[in-house]
Amino acid sequence: MPDIHLGLSFHPFLLLVAFLVAVGLTIFTYRQTIPPIPTPLRLVLATLRAVSLFLLALVLGEPLLSLLTRRVEPPTTVVLIDNSQSMSIKDRLGDRREILHRILESKAIQDLSRIGATRFATFDSRLRLLESLSKDSITATGDATDLPGALNSLKEFASTQNLQSVVLITDGNSTTDANPLFDATQLGLPLFVVGVGDTSEQRDLLIRKVLTNSITYVGNRLPVHATVKSTGFTDQRVEVTLSDEKGVVDRKTLSLQGGTREYTVPLGYVPEAEGMQKLSVAVTPLEGELTKQNNRFVTFTRVLKSKMKVLLLGGAPSSDVAFIRRALEQDPHIDVTSRIQRADGEMYEGTLTPELLAEAECLILVGFPTTATTAQTLAAVIRALDEGKGVLLVMSRSISFPKVRQLEPFLPVSIRDGSTDEFSAFVSVQETYALHPIVKLAGPASSLDQWSKLPPLFKLQAQFVAKPESEVLARTRIQTTTLNDPMLVSRSVNRRKSLMLLGYGLWRWKMLAEQPMQPTVFEEFLSNSVRWLTTREDEKQIRVRTSKQVYSGLEPIEFVGQVYDDTYRPIDNARVEVSVRPVLPGGQGARVLEILLDPLGNGQYEGSLEGLEEGDYRFNARVSINGKPLATENGSFAVGGVHLEFTETRMNKPLLEQLAARTGGRYYDPSSIQTLPQDIASLPEFQPRELTHTSEIPLWSSPWMLALIASFFALEWFLRKRNGLL
Repeated sequence: MPDIHLGLSFHPFLLLVAFLVAVGLTIFTYRQTIPPIPTPLRLVLATLRAVSLFLLALVLGEPLLSLLTRRVEPPTTVVLIDNSQSMSIKDRLGDRREILHRILESKAIQDLSRIGATRFATFDSRLRLLESLSKDSITATGDATDLPGALNSLKEFASTQNLQSVVLITDGNSTTDANPLFDATQLGLPLFVVGVGDTSEQRDLLIRKVLTNSITYVGNRLPVHATVKSTGFTDQRVEVTLSDEKGVVDRKTLSLQGGTREYTVPLGYVPEAEGMQKLSVAVTPLEGELTKQNNRFVTFTRVLKSKMKVLLLGGAPSSDVAFIRRALEQDPHIDVTSRIQRADGEMYEGTLTPELLAEAECLILVGFPTTATTAQTLAAVIRALDEGKGVLLVMSRSISFPKVRQLEPFLPVSIRDGSTDEFSAFVSVQETYALHPIVKLAGPASSLDQWSKLPPLFKLQAQFVAKPESEVLARTRIQTTTLNDPMLVSRSVNRRKSLMLLGYGLWRWKMLAEQPMQPTVFEEFLSNSVRWLTTREDEKQIRVRTSKQVYSGLEPIEFVGQVYDDTYRPIDNARVEVSVRPVLPGGQGARVLEILLDPLGNGQYEGSLEGLEEGDYRFNARVSINGKPLATENGSFAVGGVHLEFTETRMNKPLLEQLAARTGGRYYDPSSIQTLPQDIASLPEFQPRELTHTSEIPLWSSPWMLALIASFFALEWFLRKRNGLL
C-alpha cells in the first residue's frame, strides 16, 4: 500500500476555512428555493454546490499528491554463457558443448536461485538476455566471441537491476581486438569464471591470418602474405594456394616441422580487371586435424585502373610547377600531361586541345589562370570542369583574381578580396580531419605531427571564404597561433570534386623539410589529392552494398542502400529490389533469391537474407520509383572462409584467471564449481536492496480534476433547470 501525502501552497487551516465557507454559502443558497423542492433533491444540489466550491478552493491551493511505494529487490546473478562456434570444439577433454550443458544442469548453478534472483544470458557477436534457459538456447553457432561487448552490455542491465555478481562460462577466446579486462573492471562486479576447454595445443593446421593491400592496380603484382600455423604435424608437406574467382593464381609447398610453429608464406596476384576482387588462401587439409573449417581464409581487394590521367596547367614556369610535375611523374599510377603558359598566352609543350581536356580525369592548376590566359583557353577549362572533372588549384602571386572568379562555381571557396600582398604561414591540419584521405599520411609519426613540421608557405592577403558545403582541412598558422583563415579546402558536391591550396611555394616542402621523410609529405599529398579527385565511387546516386565482404555461414547477409535524385537529395519512396545469385561453374542452375529493402528515411534502405550456404555470391540491385526504373547496382560477397572462432582452439586460462582476480571473483574448472553459490553468497554486497519510488500528481493542473469540478457544476445546473429553479 503506497504512502499518500497531499501538499498545498498555503496553510491547511485555510483549506478548513474554505470548506466552512463553501458549506455556509451552500446552506445560505438552498435554505429556501423558488419554487420549493423536495428535501432530498435540495440535499443533492447543496452537496454538489459545496463539493464544487471546495474543490475550486483546493485547486487554488495548488495541491500536489505524492505517492510513495517501497519494494525489496533480491540480489541478482547473471549467468553469462559463451554461445560461439568455438564452444562446439571436441578436444582432449571432450565435447565443449556437452560440458557446457552439464555445468548448466549442475547443482551449483541450480542453487544460485536459492541465494537470490538468477538471469541467464548468451553471447557471441552480441548479448542476448534469456527469459528462461533451455537446451535449445545453447546452440554454439555464434560467428564471433565479443566478450568485451557482452560485459559492456551488462552495464545497462545493472543500472536497472540489483545485479551483484556475474558467472561467466567460456573458453576465453575473444575474437575482437578490444581487451575484456578493461570492460570487466568498468562493470564493477565480481566475475566468477568457469573455464571450458583444454589448455594444451590441439593437433591442427590452419590459416591464422592473411596480409595484403586493400587497394591495388591492374597489371601490378599484389603481394599476399599468409601465416600458416601447424601443431602436432611432423615431416609432412602441404600446399598453400592463392585463388581468385577464376582459379588458382599462385601456390607454394610447405614442409611442416614438429611442435607448434608458424610459417609466413609469400604469394602473389596480378589482377587483370578493375573492381572488387575476392582472394582465397587455402592449405591442404590433413588427417587428424581438430577441424578443417580454418584451412581457408578469404579476403577482398579493390583493383583500380593502372593509370590516372592528370592534366597539369601552369600559369607560368615556376619552381612549384617543376616540383609538382616531377612528383607526379614519379608516381607509377599517374599519367601526367603538362601545358605551361607563355607570356603571350600560348603553351610551351603545345596547344591545349579539347582532346587533352576530355582525356584528363582531373586538372591541376598551378598559378593558373593569369592575365595572359586567353578567353578561349579559360572557356575550354570551364567546359571541362562543368563536365565533372576534378580540380586542384594551387595559388601563386601571379594569378589573376578576375579570371579565377570565373572558376568560382567549381571551387570550394569564394574570393572576397584579391590583394596580392603576401606573408609567410604554416599549414595547420585540423584534428577532426586527420584521417581524411587527402591529408592522411603514412609513416611511423602521426599525420598531424608530419604536417606540423613542414616549412611555411607563402600566402596572399586576399580574403577567401569556404563555401558552406566545403570542408576546411587545414587552417593558416602564424608561429604558434592558428587563425580562422582557410589554407586547404575541399568540396565534393553534385558529382564535382575540387581542392584548393591557398598557399604557394610548395617546393619548400621538398627542399627545406626535415629529413629523412619517406615518403615525403609533398609527394604523398599530391598522390592523395589525385586519387581523391579521380575517385567517383562516393558520387553515385544509387549505392547498394553489403555490410561487409565476408560472412560466416550463420550470419545474416545485411544489405544497406542509399538513393538520391539528380541534385543529391534523399529519395524515401523508392523500391529497392536485390537479387542474389550464387557463383557456380558455368553459371547454370543457380537459384536466385530476392529481397526488398525496407526504407528507413532520409534516402536510406536496409534488408537481410539468412540461411545462405558457404560460397561466393553476386547481387544485383534494381531501384525504381513509381514503377519507373531509376538505376542498378552490382556487387559481390562471400559466405564462409573466415573462421575466427577456430583460429585459437585452446582455452585461454590465463585471461580467465585475470578476469576473476581483477574483479574480486574466482576462477573454477568445470569439476570444481561446487562452492560457487557459497562464494557468491559470501560477498558483502550480495544483499537485498529496498527501492523507493515516488510519483507526484499535480492535482491543480490535472485535466481530470478540472473535468470533475466542471461536471459537478454542470450537474447542479442541469438539475436546477429541470426542476424550474431560478
